[in-house]
Amino acid sequence: MARRLLLLCAGYVLLLAAGWWTSAATPSSAVRRTPALLSPEARLLALERDNGCLDTASPAAIQSWPDWAAAHIAGGDIAPSRVVSDPYPTLHSVAVDADHDRVIVTDPNRHAIWAYERTASSKGAEAVTALAGIRGPSTGMMFIAAVALDPRAKEIYTVDNDIGDRLMVFPYDVDGNVKPKRVLSVPHQAWGISINPARREIAVSVEGPREIVVYAQDASGTDRPLRMIRGPKTGLGDPHGVVFDGVNNEIVVANHGNQNGRQTAPGSVSGGRRGGGEGGAAPIVGGRFEEPSITVYPGEATGDVAPVRRIQGTKTGLNWPMAISVDAAHDEVAVANSGDSSIRIFGRAADGDVAPVRVIKGPRTGIRGPMGVAIDAKNDELWIANYGDHTALVFARTASGDVAPRRILRNAPEGAPTVGFGNPGAVAYDSKRDEILVPN
Repeated sequence: MARRLLLLCAGYVLLLAAGWWTSAATPSSAVRRTPALLSPEARLLALERDNGCLDTASPAAIQSWPDWAAAHIAGGDIAPSRVVSDPYPTLHSVAVDADHDRVIVTDPNRHAIWAYERTASSKGAEAVTALAGIRGPSTGMMFIAAVALDPRAKEIYTVDNDIGDRLMVFPYDVDGNVKPKRVLSVPHQAWGISINPARREIAVSVEGPREIVVYAQDASGTDRPLRMIRGPKTGLGDPHGVVFDGVNNEIVVANHGNQNGRQTAPGSVSGGRRGGGEGGAAPIVGGRFEEPSITVYPGEATGDVAPVRRIQGTKTGLNWPMAISVDAAHDEVAVANSGDSSIRIFGRAADGDVAPVRVIKGPRTGIRGPMGVAIDAKNDELWIANYGDHTALVFARTASGDVAPRRILRNAPEGAPTVGFGNPGAVAYDSKRDEILVPN
């Protein structure tokens, strides 16, 4: 017992000596206070200082890179333990210029636009090399969505969706990290875009505010819209695909049906920035889900107007309708039905709860979560951009049922997985199921 007491006393003496030596060897100004004892403001300041995030000058003693081994927090220039990402382009929307044999696709994953020969296809499992790729910080592109082409001017139009709030125009012949030819500020959550060459106007669909905004085709900067379609009579509900049909002078819109809790401001152009509202947020009236639909308006429609036709109901099979394409020569409308991985073709003059005249769907088609669709009436073909796969598919215009495509354009090796991200804004960990949840 006496021996144990002697060892305990000796250890206590050694600890005291070590503490005195450390205190004597370390200047009092260099002693780091325990973060838990600091106020929230002081604790935040300490974290910012340790991470080199302060703009104000720091004492010379802490201007060097922090000693992470001794720091009270982890950090520094370290690699993540693992990454979930898609190294290949993700195809969103597609547009075809049959006169110049050019196909353009948008890629929100790499913030890029890719150009291909119209007849390009993969012979096997290999990816097709693009003719050109517009990509880089100078382009200003972020989470881009729809694409439209002006074959006469040889211009490419695209819009930023959840971030960016810009419409950008690029010439056909550019490649790489280039600035847009023109930039136009548009309302937040723009998705679809279409050019009416007869009127020299462009229509842009805007999701949350549930509106169609029409600009002069050469608008740029902060130019205001010419007119807007919005209000409770319009039937717009989370609009996505839009076609400004210059032959029939109509605006055709694909709606998801979501009515968020904000009341839609009726009327046409407001004085707000980029055509948006003024005077603060719209009043909350409660949200609801309506059936998806395709609504049609006159080309000169403005304000709170009812559609002249509406395709809606159980017979339509509409489920997350994304892009749409109008074939004025054959009086048909094709819809990329992302919810059930199908393409649904309706008569252009269809109205009410009607079934499509044709449906392309099934395992042989290779259609997976389509976002884009484009009818090439000149070459009798129908193009599809798969968001759930690294492919663009080409079918005969009159294809129906579970049929194989004529051509497959791959932008990644066959079988390369897609993560399915669509501008993720958050992440959560489910400890019960050991899963990472990513809302998009």
